[in-house]
Amino acid sequence: MPENNAFKQVDEKHVAVEVELMVWSPRFDLVALSNVQGEVVLHRLSWQKVWSLPPPSEDVEVKAMSWRTDGKVLAVGYSSGQVNLCYIENAEILHSINIEKEVTCLTWISENIPESGTWSCDPYMSDNTEMYLPKLQPLSKSYGSLSKGTTEENVEDRKKLKGQKELNILIIGSKSHELQLYIYGVFPVAKISVNDISAEGLEVASAVLSKDLKSLALVMKHIQDEEIEYTLYTFDTSLLASHDKELHLLALKYGQIVTLLQYLETTIQQMQEAWEDILLEMDSKLYNFAEQKLASGAGTVSNDFLELLLFGTPSPELQTFLSHELTDKGLKKLGLSIETSYSNIQKLVVKHLQTVSQAIVYHLSELKGMSKCYEKFGVLGIDEKTIHKAIMTAGSFVLKTSELQQVIDGSIKNFKAFFRWLYVVILRLSNQKPPTELSKMTQHDVNFVADFLTDNFAQFTPREEEESIEDLRAVSPTDKKPGFKLEKVGQYLKKENLSYPSDISGNPWIQYSRASYSLKDSKVLYPIEGNKSLIQLQECVENTINNSLNKPACTVGKSLQCVSTLHMFSIPSSDDSGKPTVQRMAQFTTGQPSLLYTAFTADFLPCDKLYILTQPTNSYNVPDSTRITSIKFSYLTRPDPNSSCASFDLSDKLNVLDVAYFNDKYLSILLVEDIEDLTPVLLQLPLDIITTASYIAVSGTAHVNTRSDIPVIEITGSTENIQYRWLQNMKAHSFAVSGTRHTAIVLFSSRRRVRMFLMDAEEDDDEEDEVDGGDITSQSEIDQSVTSNPNISQSASSSHDNSQSRTSMQIEESNFNLDDGQEDKENSSSIADNGEHSGS
Repeated sequence: MPENNAFKQVDEKHVAVEVELMVWSPRFDLVALSNVQGEVVLHRLSWQKVWSLPPPSEDVEVKAMSWRTDGKVLAVGYSSGQVNLCYIENAEILHSINIEKEVTCLTWISENIPESGTWSCDPYMSDNTEMYLPKLQPLSKSYGSLSKGTTEENVEDRKKLKGQKELNILIIGSKSHELQLYIYGVFPVAKISVNDISAEGLEVASAVLSKDLKSLALVMKHIQDEEIEYTLYTFDTSLLASHDKELHLLALKYGQIVTLLQYLETTIQQMQEAWEDILLEMDSKLYNFAEQKLASGAGTVSNDFLELLLFGTPSPELQTFLSHELTDKGLKKLGLSIETSYSNIQKLVVKHLQTVSQAIVYHLSELKGMSKCYEKFGVLGIDEKTIHKAIMTAGSFVLKTSELQQVIDGSIKNFKAFFRWLYVVILRLSNQKPPTELSKMTQHDVNFVADFLTDNFAQFTPREEEESIEDLRAVSPTDKKPGFKLEKVGQYLKKENLSYPSDISGNPWIQYSRASYSLKDSKVLYPIEGNKSLIQLQECVENTINNSLNKPACTVGKSLQCVSTLHMFSIPSSDDSGKPTVQRMAQFTTGQPSLLYTAFTADFLPCDKLYILTQPTNSYNVPDSTRITSIKFSYLTRPDPNSSCASFDLSDKLNVLDVAYFNDKYLSILLVEDIEDLTPVLLQLPLDIITTASYIAVSGTAHVNTRSDIPVIEITGSTENIQYRWLQNMKAHSFAVSGTRHTAIVLFSSRRRVRMFLMDAEEDDDEEDEVDGGDITSQSEIDQSVTSNPNISQSASSSHDNSQSRTSMQIEESNFNLDDGQEDKENSSSIADNGEHSGS
């Protein structure tokens, strides 16, 4: 049987740096490549570079990549244990996860859509938060660089979860005995532990969750002294399947809260940037002035200022200090800086900080309501007590924002009156006539100045002021802290207790609540943390929320029981030349009834056999339900290079170099001929040729590389329904395929060159209709969709060949236009990126 011509080579390209990993987007003609420098580069099928993402730090490598099932987010796992979720449009890091151990595998699966074609959260209502909460305002760029490019949309939905209508789960494996599951890549839903073997030299080689969420297959790699053992563990995850709607709601709520916490952190950072330490300059000058007065025995600073206010006559020392140290220009500059700084902080508190803190309390209250329904949410680990503690802490933070607002408001008024009075005094001392509007002081203004002096200067008795300065003399000059504290706002923005807490003892409500026995331990009233700063309370809010929202991961993880263990095979840790062993593995779910497939090699690459193991997703107690078979490739036909006519000869035996899941019907395999030149073959193996009779049952131990009773399916050039293509003039290293986009990319053995292919080219019209739900069915619709999108333009040379038309398409846009409200445009414009697959 001659080779199938459906595989059309699109292009062959060089890359600047050696490639490590390749993964296709499930929805767009985009391929993500990672290289040895730790970078991730996104390319189109036309090989136009979209963006590149540098490593998070030096000496960090990319160990795994996986796309979210809608193709809008790419998960990248690093050797440092960090997992970043990158947005497709601009490589923005939407979310980061730190699992502490080196990441070894990433898999992102989506729950099966019901036969009705839609997934709904009935009987639960949709989220109506927007009806009750004001929208978060974009943070001004003038307060720092954190908000560059920020828009209202990504402020409200920084995790890009609003468009998630179906449940999808990111599976993260690492060099440990634990596997972690994150819904939408954000909400930690389960932490699964394998405890029956030593954690030394252990890592997750591969993992997959069935699309019905009922079963999880996990392959552990146990590295011993000179041998590597591979074991397959199967976990019952029916709890996820039975509570998928509840998990969907919890994940969205978690995403909202995490977004709010991130917004809160950014707001406080900008408040810290807006606060200026210029007041410390005045504090230092007052300290030097006080030290001089102490040395001369001429009284105290507080007495001098109060006498100046009462009698209008300064002491000689104060007159010198005001005229030569402060000066009118310096005081004017100081007053303007203070007013600007306080105004900016006040705007951030009123417009942003109070809004986001109240929104956090609202969402936590909704979570508390969910936790009261134990059989739905409590069983997942949502604990009412821990949620209530988080609400109380967040409520205290809300009260602290109000307190800070009052402090700022009072400080602005007092500082204005004090500097206005002092400015007039300095002008008069320098024999200048003050402006008429400033020289008139009302009794109200005098009261403000008196309050300011009382709060900031008269707080020291002469003896206390002397002791304060003596204490400062005892420390080194670099450690000196001014003995005067005029500024009361900056203390709220430090991670330490307040130096001068607000006096709330005169508040009637505080007096009543403290005197009332029934209100002392109230579960409704938010506690008042009078001595804590805003930063300290922010840290408490984050800690209590994380403690309450990370509980489901432990609770659900403990409930997922291991139902079977299968020792697959053992292999030496290195070959004869000392090179480390590399195995290929592909896990996926398909078929009716639903089956979990594990396709793997069990010998040094390239090897002569491919093993396929199946197990049902919901029949754990059925004996002999785990079955295995093997596939061997004897020969394939190929064109005879020595013949001038269209004749074919038979190849030598072929060995398996790599394997990947293509779709529910095909398994993609990269083969090489077992001769010196190692000519590769890209082959599509139909899964239906592996009949039930081809399997044998296994349990406990398989040891496939030592057993002789495993059936062998022999694939030859005469085998029906297989499709393949010889890849001439290359030596292959690995490959990646996408069944939804009908694309493949093969990496040369040098890892500096790639070839790209379109698979099943003649059937693109039908396949695109299936993949995109009929959104694009003709070239006219493609043209219309591209025309309606101003960000996308295409130019194609006229050609009757469909694949040639596709490769001639040139993309000029810089954005993907992936707004959540533009789903129809997404499906069409994404395909137009490199020339439409479905148009002919």
